[in-house]
Amino acid sequence: MLEKINTPGFETLSRADPKVCDHVAGLLADGNPRPVVAEIGLGIGATTEELARIMANRGELHLYDFEEKVAEIIGDLEGLGYRNAVGFGNTRRHWDSYNWSLMKQVQSHDTPIYDYIYLDGAHTFLHDGLAFVLCDRLLKPGGCINFDDYFWSIAGSKWMADTRDAFLTDEQINAQQVKLVIDTLVRPDPRYEEIVAHEVFRKRA
Repeated sequence: MLEKINTPGFETLSRADPKVCDHVAGLLADGNPRPVVAEIGLGIGATTEELARIMANRGELHLYDFEEKVAEIIGDLEGLGYRNAVGFGNTRRHWDSYNWSLMKQVQSHDTPIYDYIYLDGAHTFLHDGLAFVLCDRLLKPGGCINFDDYFWSIAGSKWMADTRDAFLTDEQINAQQVKLVIDTLVRPDPRYEEIVAHEVFRKRA
């Protein structure tokens, strides 16, 4: 998968998210020797590869996406010498998603486990509204959650261009659904403070 980075057709997916990488580097610099970081939605692995480089086998990097993509990226990382990635893959069945994997993580842990979560998933309220609820259960007090694409809409994307009308109303197609998640669920929650506008929220200690 990582071989697609910087190849034609993948230009916008080839840049690691700088804020995510800076914040994770900051965890290490601030004295957390083994941070546990979750990336939900992997693209072609640009941010994943950079996080693995920054973490340098310290802590754990938990990866959520389709099972074949997770397996391929973990294999690529292992080929580069990074052994701290843990995969949580889901199938491509219609009602399956990373939320099932997140739910199982909630069931498996009595206390929060993540120092940092990067949510770059489906960008729909259907998926990411629930994802935030589950991530909230998994995020440590003092930890941060980073949301990708606050202003993105399905209408402005080629994604599902031929089939979207069968699944979504015009209102849903035109809505900025990550914005809806943040404005409806995250900003009104007094336990969260906004530390990067429209993007990064810290769970108050």
